[in-house]
Amino acid sequence: MKKYKMVCTLEFSDVLVQTIIWIVLIAITFGIALPFFAYFFLRLIINKTEIHEID
Repeated sequence: MKKYKMVCTLEFSDVLVQTIIWIVLIAITFGIALPFFAYFFLRLIINKTEIHEID
């Protein structure tokens, strides 16, 4: 049976830029963008995660 591990290639700069953009959007929209922040942040994490096979 093959074994796999999940590797997250997310960098601090990716998180920082996304957080700054979303804070500005939340302020401009008076909080309307807040529910979408969680969705897009989780999507960012999932998109930056890779599955590697362990030998």
